[in-house]
Amino acid sequence: MTSFFGPRRRNRRIRNLLTAAGLIFVAFFAYLYLVDNDSSDTPSAAITTETETNTSANTATENQLATPTPSDPDSVILTREYEWLIPSIEVMELQELLGIAADGLYGPGTREAHMATLEANGLPLSGVPNIPTGCNIVIGADICSVQIGNLMDIAIPAITSGLGSPTQEAGWYTECGTQYRTIYWGALFVDFTRSDMTEPKVDRWGIRNTFHVINGWEKIFPSIVRFPESLLVDWNPNEPTEPITITDIVVPGGPLIIPEPALFEEAVGSPLLYNFSTGLFMIQTADYFALFSEYSGEPAGSEDTEFRWEFTDILRQCETPETEE
Repeated sequence: MTSFFGPRRRNRRIRNLLTAAGLIFVAFFAYLYLVDNDSSDTPSAAITTETETNTSANTATENQLATPTPSDPDSVILTREYEWLIPSIEVMELQELLGIAADGLYGPGTREAHMATLEANGLPLSGVPNIPTGCNIVIGADICSVQIGNLMDIAIPAITSGLGSPTQEAGWYTECGTQYRTIYWGALFVDFTRSDMTEPKVDRWGIRNTFHVINGWEKIFPSIVRFPESLLVDWNPNEPTEPITITDIVVPGGPLIIPEPALFEEAVGSPLLYNFSTGLFMIQTADYFALFSEYSGEPAGSEDTEFRWEFTDILRQCETPETEE
């Protein structure tokens, strides 16, 4: 009995052990396979992400280095070179950028705003023009800070300090019952008045000059002459009793003295009107008058032709002195 049952049982146990060992072996390799797959997947994802990040960073760096920074148009306008009181579109662009009145003339107000903006932005001041020597001559306003009504003892030194010594002086003379004295600084004239009750003072001033076709202007302009922007006056110079009307038509400001009458009319945007009683062509704005006459030469139209101009803010009714003292 022992021999019959012993070997068979032993063989079955051996088969069971071998089967269990095989299952364990298979499970072990299956586990290794799964772990290997998980391990290989994770590093690949990390490497891919890192590669993409590095690629993006490199691309951004390359783009940043490859794209040049364009010149700032505002800086270009701010750093241009400008000329004092010379009308230009460039000055108008600057004034618009600065947010100030854009009249196209580089004067004290524009200079102050320009320098402040340049300094605030750390830009050079090389394009800022120097203030010229002399003083302002603004038809319809003041001259060298001298105004109508200032005492002569104060006005003459002020004008002389800005424009130099007078070039022509007249003594006192009586005209239309009033005592006058006229002093010239080149083309600039100043009329002073006095009476028994008042000290000599500024009565009016303006520009008088004659342009010769051959030789140019007869007198020098001691400084740049400007006109304020002003409204055109509608009037009839041949009907002094008719009322005048200040229109909405704007006459531009700036250096407007041009010898040829046609070019002057084009600059101010209005024709000169002829006054039969005085023989003068005239234009009037709310701030000043412009008077023009022409000597056509002998014969007419010859090289002796002269254009005679006067610009002032007050007209005198009597222009010829009666007596001089």
